[in-house]
Amino acid sequence: MKKLLTMHRAAVSILALAIAIAPTTVAFATIDNTVTASGNGPGGAPITPATADETVDVIDAVDSIAITKVASTDTNVAVGTTVTYTYTATNTGNRTLSNVSMADTAHEGSGTVSTVAFTGSPLTDNGTTGDSTDDTADNEWDTLAPGDTVTWQATYTVTQADLNSNGGDGDGELTNTAVTLATAPGGAVDGVTATVDESIDLEDQIATLAVTKVADNDTNRAVGDIVTYTYTITNTGNVPITAVALADNVTAGSGTTPVPDADTATLTDNGTAADSTNTVIGDNQWDSLARGDVLTVTATYTVTQSDVDNLQ
Repeated sequence: MKKLLTMHRAAVSILALAIAIAPTTVAFATIDNTVTASGNGPGGAPITPATADETVDVIDAVDSIAITKVASTDTNVAVGTTVTYTYTATNTGNRTLSNVSMADTAHEGSGTVSTVAFTGSPLTDNGTTGDSTDDTADNEWDTLAPGDTVTWQATYTVTQADLNSNGGDGDGELTNTAVTLATAPGGAVDGVTATVDESIDLEDQIATLAVTKVADNDTNRAVGDIVTYTYTITNTGNVPITAVALADNVTAGSGTTPVPDADTATLTDNGTAADSTNTVIGDNQWDSLARGDVLTVTATYTVTQSDVDNLQ
């Protein structure tokens, strides 16, 4: 009896020592292991081993990534403003992703977004220190552990063409789309993706003109004198004005009304060279006057005897 008890205790010890758990890896749905108890019977003969299986369910593998894109300024943005976009990609899954990249894939602006590149210290390590790594200068993050975040930046300068088109599609906003790509463990390249849009609101379109009219001499003009009027038309808004024309109206005076012809105007270009144009000649109009630019036109009026007789 005592010998049997000793053998039983030895078997239990062997059972405890024989337990072995397979290496944990989220590549499998379960952790399976088998324990084997063995021993010798009376006389030292081996007994038939006893086995038992146990399965531990592992959380499902989740490969996912989240993306944000934020503009440094996004309201009433004026022409010439340089907007800085900040992009973040966060591993929201439970496995380490690799080759994490970021790119702008669609942009409504007339200009070009700069290269999306790492800036400063791109990694925000929200888990185990050092479990996300990058050792190349290719704007791809080599390995991104669960919960960790990497950051990129790019810039875009708003153009006059952006405002002229009211955001490209007429809604007053410039929208562009960012995409992040990553590789899942054992998966194909670009197996994990996410996209996000960011819009910046442009300044409102303002279409206004200002005009002045000055006579070369407006004192003691005699019958037969020719008065030369100089007209200046300035685009005081922020978008081009087309079909610019002048119409004079003599409300006191009996002579022939001056006829200022915008086709003959002299242009003062105060902005981008050649952004004001007049290609159609003979229609008494200036085709397109850009913001800040000025047209100067002259026309004449001859003083009549009636003017002298009746306008004293």
